[in-house]
Amino acid sequence: MAGVFAVISSMIDKTQVRHHFSDHAGEYDLYARVQKRVACRLLELVPPDIVEGPMLDIGTGTGEVACRYLDNGADRPVVVSDIAHEMTMASRANTGSGLAIDGDAQALPFRDETFGLVLSSSVFQWVEDLDSAFDECRRILKPGGVFAFALFCDGTLHELGNVFRQALKTCRSDWPDHFQRFPVPDEVRSTLGNARFHTEACRVEIETEYHPTLRDLMVGLKKIGAQNASSKRPVGFFPRRVLQEMNRQYREMYADARGLPASYGVFYGIAQKVR
Repeated sequence: MAGVFAVISSMIDKTQVRHHFSDHAGEYDLYARVQKRVACRLLELVPPDIVEGPMLDIGTGTGEVACRYLDNGADRPVVVSDIAHEMTMASRANTGSGLAIDGDAQALPFRDETFGLVLSSSVFQWVEDLDSAFDECRRILKPGGVFAFALFCDGTLHELGNVFRQALKTCRSDWPDHFQRFPVPDEVRSTLGNARFHTEACRVEIETEYHPTLRDLMVGLKKIGAQNASSKRPVGFFPRRVLQEMNRQYREMYADARGLPASYGVFYGIAQKVR
């Protein structure tokens, strides 16, 4: 169970991220309930008036954002892209778009000023260098183009993080704390400014999902490909006694009639490229 945690440290191994999401492309839609709600909410926030040009869906996954965008009657070309090849292909199949290409959010394979709209949902928390990713989004947007995104921010899975750290302490385990540091909202706003975007709107909303057991939560996270991708991830089996203690403390600290809560802080950003 070395890779049991679906969250990672700040040192992200892109190869692991690519493999994890490719490996689970076929079952992603069965477990990505929160991600689907976030995609729907993001599109509700996109302004109606967008400059001409194609739309790009960065980190498309199985194409949830692109599909919903097309279902809303979009009449512009839609390009889908993901760092994980199997996800790109799944999105291409689901959207019917012939414009699908693998791509790294920090080095997008597109020409300057190509797109009128760039969308991204539940992706940028997996990017180690948010500055370069936002710079890339600005580069490929046409003047006046809109960048709309949602990412999981500080507070995401805080229940799991809390019981993990407390269980390590209680068990006096030397297993390292490799829990992911999610972006802080103020940092995201600052990064948008550094990329010379004009911020139209930013907000944080909370999504909560309930699970019958800790195992159900952890398996669900694994099934969407959100596994430990730290370049310094521990080697070996996760201590069984720590896992048992986590299960006990999770129930003691957070359980209610609905089950075990897993909270997600979702940062929504709407920005425009201006000269």
